Amino acid sequence: MSVSFMPVRADLEDLHDLQLQGLKWTVSHAYNNSPFYRDRLDKAGTTPAAIRSLDDLRRLPFTSAEDLQGGYPFPLRSVPFEKIVRIHASSGTTGKRKVLTYTQKDIDDWATMFARCYEMAQLSTEDRVQIAVGYGLWTAGVGFQLGCERFGAMAVPVGPANTEIHCQLLEDMQSTVFCATASMALLIAEEIERRGMKNRIALKKFIFGAERHSKRMRQRIRDITGAEHLFDIPGLTELY
Repeated sequence: MSVSFMPVRADLEDLHDLQLQGLKWTVSHAYNNSPFYRDRLDKAGTTPAAIRSLDDLRRLPFTSAEDLQGGYPFPLRSVPFEKIVRIHASSGTTGKRKVLTYTQKDIDDWATMFARCYEMAQLSTEDRVQIAVGYGLWTAGVGFQLGCERFGAMAVPVGPANTEIHCQLLEDMQSTVFCATASMALLIAEEIERRGMKNRIALKKFIFGAERHSKRMRQRIRDITGAEHLFDIPGLTELY
């Protein structure tokens, strides 16, 4: 792979300066453009001018799931509507959906962040990435796909379809990477075993999307499929 998506930093001091610059910009932008955050920061006795070091993070109030639901439908919006190109939202199973808005820069940054995940998993542009997480309002599937396209690998954007479709495409597309929740990965692995497909597929890696799982579960997936590497990524689906 000739292109790297990893940030280039000269040293830790450079990283510290970048983090402080980003913190100052973020607090200033939120304070000056989001009524919600201006109110929260005022109540916390904090203004952008008070942020002088990374240690000032402790001055900032937390944002909770209740805040996101209470501000429905656009709880944290801090740009004009004409700059918003997309929304994503939670499932709404615990109340109102938690909706967040995205600018084009947000989408571009998201794609680069996910491409970085693929690079860290040592994928190449020759890989074929079968995506088995949800699309639509939920952020997961489109994030995996955006990153794959930015990275330059082939995306096979199936979503949480039935096992028949996934098994067919694993064999026909010769997918080398499978992106799913750990429970979905185990389900597919057991279906591969049931169908005796192990020697007819090219699966080498799994990337799990932020679902708790045990070492025993990982080992079973590895034993059944022969996959060389299993990775996990953090997730906060209300955001990215």
